[in-house]
Amino acid sequence: MDSFLNDKSVLIIVVISPKYKKDVEGGGDDEHSQHTKYIHSQIQNEYIQQGCLNFRLVPVLFPNATKADVPSWMKNTRIYRWPSDTQELVLRLLREERYIIPQPSTNIDVIIL
Repeated sequence: MDSFLNDKSVLIIVVISPKYKKDVEGGGDDEHSQHTKYIHSQIQNEYIQQGCLNFRLVPVLFPNATKADVPSWMKNTRIYRWPSDTQELVLRLLREERYIIPQPSTNIDVIIL
């Protein structure tokens, strides 16, 4: 798991649910909860080290979850809702833009009035 966390080219999808919030806030003590807490801590540290800029974290809010289930530091980034944001989510995972900005023409005519 650490190799994926350390590889900055890998996107990290975080499935936000009431259980996720419980796990990262210390409510769960099983092996899964401990694993979730560790990953959460690692991605939070990376987020802080990047100056609170998100380059590879992709939070997805599932239907049984609300914004209240999103950790406070993660609320400053784009949160996708499943399934309503499916198209935007796929574009993010493919690292493509929804709208392509046209390149400026090299032959620009200037009109001075």
